[in-house]
Amino acid sequence: MFSVCVGVFAQEPAATTVPQAAPQTATTEATSQRRRVPTPPARVTVIRGDSQDAPQVVTIIHRLSGVKMLRLLRRQAGEGGVIETIDPKTLMSDAHASIIAGWAMDDGKTIAARLPQAAAEIETTEFERFFPEVNARAATAGAFTFARRPEPDLTVITADGRKLRARLIGLDAQTGLSILQLTGLVTISTRKESPATISAGEGIQIFAPELATPEREATTRITYVKLGKLNATVAEVVRNENGAPQKLKVRSGKLSPGVIGGVACDQVGATIGIVESIEDNKATIASADVIRAATRRVLDRQGSVPRPLLGVSGEPVELAAQAAFLARGWRDDQVKDLLDGQVGILLTSIMPQTPAALAKLRPGDVIMRVNQTEVKNAEQFSRLLGEAGTGERVEFTVKRPDAAAPFSVPVTLGGSFAPFEMNSEMPRIPPAPFMGLQTFGLQTWALTPQVALQMGAQNGLLVLMVQTDGAASKAGIREGDVIESIDGRALRGGAWIPSPAFRQQKKHTLTIVRNREKKQVVLETND
Repeated sequence: MFSVCVGVFAQEPAATTVPQAAPQTATTEATSQRRRVPTPPARVTVIRGDSQDAPQVVTIIHRLSGVKMLRLLRRQAGEGGVIETIDPKTLMSDAHASIIAGWAMDDGKTIAARLPQAAAEIETTEFERFFPEVNARAATAGAFTFARRPEPDLTVITADGRKLRARLIGLDAQTGLSILQLTGLVTISTRKESPATISAGEGIQIFAPELATPEREATTRITYVKLGKLNATVAEVVRNENGAPQKLKVRSGKLSPGVIGGVACDQVGATIGIVESIEDNKATIASADVIRAATRRVLDRQGSVPRPLLGVSGEPVELAAQAAFLARGWRDDQVKDLLDGQVGILLTSIMPQTPAALAKLRPGDVIMRVNQTEVKNAEQFSRLLGEAGTGERVEFTVKRPDAAAPFSVPVTLGGSFAPFEMNSEMPRIPPAPFMGLQTFGLQTWALTPQVALQMGAQNGLLVLMVQTDGAASKAGIREGDVIESIDGRALRGGAWIPSPAFRQQKKHTLTIVRNREKKQVVLETND
């Protein structure tokens, strides 16, 4: 997988630091450059690659507008900060393209891929005021509903060079995979695959997009891509209790971050999985069985599937230091028994307002079993929760230092789109400015006066998302609009907590700027 900037935009928060991975999706334009000759967007052209023996491997181009990229950056930066630099021309047009491999399933219409920016296309109808793990809605067993944005711009290029349109069915948060389906009546000719058997020591092929330069090609405005092939060797096959492969560890001297999302096949071209991570000269591959299960979950729901949420941080007993137990109330003799048994997950922290907190689990507890299955490592624990599913009830067998015997704790799992990491620290809960706008069904980001001037406004908030059934949508507010004021009050960077009198009003007058033209809209609330 790699990314191409097909437009120009950037942001630098004043109060929040965006992770360093973000700048690869944007190019900075100096704010002092008020006028410049527009640069035409770069084009992406896919040429014939090396996947003729694996026709089920396709290339996917996912194009994103500037607003969608800003939406992703805002999630990473939290609620603080302001947009300091922007090119208005890229807000609603192509600003970024991700090119990645995909696996076309046996039906010839369904495709599984690891789209890195899929989250920009799908949003919950209740905005995340806090870190996703702490969202009160996510901590419940209630059904998740989604506000669908305009259809994602997805192009699928087949091994024989056809360009097909696809729609995003949903994201499977447990695996990070996106499930697509081709539009219309077209299908892809794929090989009918039976489950491939693979063992340590066998050679495999990984298909992933790579840059290519055709002969006699001089233009710099076209990015040429082909589906390359990389040889690797299976080092380990990780199986579940039933012997089914879950992950593969493979080695190769030519691995790079661009291989993440690549489709792995055996020597005869049968799919064995999709690359999910790389560390040094080793790649971890999610098995074909895991991908098929994720595909079924999304297709059954016909939408995105959050991963089950418990709301804990912890570490496997077998890897935990003795001091970690002693610091949480365990005696030396108890710790010795736990370490000898090497079973369980030691909880190091509990996130508030999550199923774990509601079930009154505590730091220092050791989860020994999920239902009737002993827990031996973090991967197994995650998989057991995943198999149970969002909104389902599980029974934990728990040991506690001050309890005479293990006891049962029933927990109804919530849901989250945050990645599962057993050893992650407790997230910092950022403040929740502009909560009043969120109740209108809006997600916004503050602009500096200089950027607002570029948009034709004096100040304001850039609208990043409009909930389809919210009050703002009914009032005609669109993504890319700038909200200058509400009820005559100018909106600027910083926290704004609406007063009780404001909340009691049923109608509000908003001044917005769209395409450098100001207009007023009346927003009515039902609450």
